[in-house]
Amino acid sequence: MKMTRLVIFVWALFISCFVIAAPNTEYRLGPGDIVKISIYDHPDLSTELQLNDKGAVAFPLLGEIKLLGLQYTEAEALIAGNLKKGGFVNNPNVSVMISQYRSQRIAVIGEVNRAGRYALEGATGLIDLIAIAGGLNSSAGDAIIILRGPERIEYSLSQSMKSLNESQRNMAIASGDVVYVPRAQQFYIYGEVNRPGVFRMEPKMTVMQGLALAGGFNPRASQRSIEIHRADQYGVITTIEAKLTDFLLENDTIFVQESLF
Repeated sequence: MKMTRLVIFVWALFISCFVIAAPNTEYRLGPGDIVKISIYDHPDLSTELQLNDKGAVAFPLLGEIKLLGLQYTEAEALIAGNLKKGGFVNNPNVSVMISQYRSQRIAVIGEVNRAGRYALEGATGLIDLIAIAGGLNSSAGDAIIILRGPERIEYSLSQSMKSLNESQRNMAIASGDVVYVPRAQQFYIYGEVNRPGVFRMEPKMTVMQGLALAGGFNPRASQRSIEIHRADQYGVITTIEAKLTDFLLENDTIFVQESLF
């Protein structure tokens, strides 16, 4: 698991160098975006405009032009066509670049270093987004939850890293998504072990594996007197006589009793 988290961190750091800096030609313009429109050899027509709530801009000479949902090249062709059709510029060479991304926004919450709201810069994957949010912090678990309207999507980092499919390794994020990184599941070990305390839980972890994380039994331990204290949904605690092969649940407490001899 430590190796998986290291690979994810390095991958996210690598991607972040490009996600922020590289413009995405597939990005589609939307309300709130600010675009810089340049007309070659006609600096008087070059301007910077913000798309209104309808996804349109008020361009000099042409009036309101709707750019909603257009890619850069499509917006350039539309403006050039209107300039030529209106007789304002012969064979216009138009460039459209985005100055500020504002129309497609998502939220990242939970165990990341910079939780908050972010604007998507075109097609963005989940790993890209985690990189933009500063990566996972030390408390993050393996699972990431994406809330997309009424839909809840659960994504496993460790499983996705094993996939050969790029779309599964770096799941696409959509405007309006809320990405939640939960805290890692934990369990507790007290009593006659070498390193009592709180430990990170891994999938299908057994009592034996948990004890190994705690450094094993100390010389005073009764290896046959192991208890699991487990709380139900109402907070009622049940004491279970544990076997080494028993599986642990989140927030379980393992207690190793002292030997009488």
